[in-house]
Amino acid sequence: MAQRGLITAAQLALLGVPRASIGYRNGLGGMFSRVLPGIHAVGTSQLDIDQRDQAALLYAGKDAALTGRSALLRYGVRAASRPEFSGEDRIHVLVPATRQRASHGFVSVERTHVPAAVAHLGGFAVVPVARAVLDASRRCRYERAVRALVAEVIQRSMTTTEDLRTELNRGARRGSAFPRRAIEEVTVGIRSAPEGDLRRGFLLRGLAEPLWNPELYLPNGQFLCRPDAYFAASGVAVEVDSREYHLSPEDWEYTMRRHARMTAAGLIVLHYPPSRIRVDIAGVVDEILRTVKQSTGRRVPELLITPADRS
Repeated sequence: MAQRGLITAAQLALLGVPRASIGYRNGLGGMFSRVLPGIHAVGTSQLDIDQRDQAALLYAGKDAALTGRSALLRYGVRAASRPEFSGEDRIHVLVPATRQRASHGFVSVERTHVPAAVAHLGGFAVVPVARAVLDASRRCRYERAVRALVAEVIQRSMTTTEDLRTELNRGARRGSAFPRRAIEEVTVGIRSAPEGDLRRGFLLRGLAEPLWNPELYLPNGQFLCRPDAYFAASGVAVEVDSREYHLSPEDWEYTMRRHARMTAAGLIVLHYPPSRIRVDIAGVVDEILRTVKQSTGRRVPELLITPADRS
């Protein structure tokens, strides 16, 4: 197995390396540097990201797997890199409940009675995305970060709401409030934390919800758009214009063409940045309600509506 410049004490013993050669810092007379109990690096103890993950797995032992933020970063989940998930930058490793291994240094060891199917990603053992999301969410103290995480993995089809609910229900209840609410949001069609903020603005005032992320088609079956929120009775569409969640800078021209296409089809389109929704949700909801009220009775475009995919 490729160990990325790392070696265990047991492997060194099998090679016949004298104990006197083990544990010294590079430059002080030894070839190896101790990075964790029983785990050594050849030469320097300054580890890169891959070496840290590898050292954590070697330390945790057989059947260990990366989980939480550590696994999500391996999957390329952008939300996992948010500082709210940093957790003192520790590597989160899952081991069987029978394994007597304590957390140490930069490794956080969690024992479980509910084992997960383990995959191998780039040579690293990792739990499935759904399990990693729940393990990361239960340790996070920031609800908006959890909502962004759940929204991203669903929006990118990295897992399903069914898998998330399964992991939620079979895991510990402690720390489950944030992911439970986030999963409920994506179930109704929410696909980003700002959209979730907007939805809460309606729910807190006891208002009926719009459709979230429905697909709208022209009468001839041609796809028109997928607005973040849509009031079918009045033809009012709401767009959350967030570069973080929906756009890259080069997509701005496309967004303008999309807006023109929507208005040409007869929709009334309102745009809000996430920052406005976050600091002035009452004002945003008021503006939307006024627009919907003023649009009542007008001729609404005849469109075919498909609800958001809630899987």
